[in-house]
Amino acid sequence: MADQHALTFGETPTGDDKTFALIAHLSIYVATFIGPLVMWLIFKDKSAFIKFHAMQALIFQGGLWILSVIIGAISLVTCGFGGVLYAVLIPLFFVPLYGAYLAYDGQWSGFPGLSGFGR
Repeated sequence: MADQHALTFGETPTGDDKTFALIAHLSIYVATFIGPLVMWLIFKDKSAFIKFHAMQALIFQGGLWILSVIIGAISLVTCGFGGVLYAVLIPLFFVPLYGAYLAYDGQWSGFPGLSGFGR
């Protein structure tokens, strides 16, 4: 039997969908943006659920990179004193865990403010 995936937005995801969407979120810790990008490229035409969660993870990681560059620029201009702003990023370390929970729970909701992306 061929693999079954949630092909349309809102459809009930399968166990495989949930697992791969979970991996897309957690891959951020190992492969930064490359993990979610690979998952999105592999499953973009096979599963709307995995595609949605991989895009959520990818956009979140991209936002972190942009925020890091901005803080780095501030730190450079302030001779390193702006580096204290990197403390703002510490709580964001746990956000992918929340995304992984949503994915494994089979929810079609994403991060606040990003839920419209990836559909």
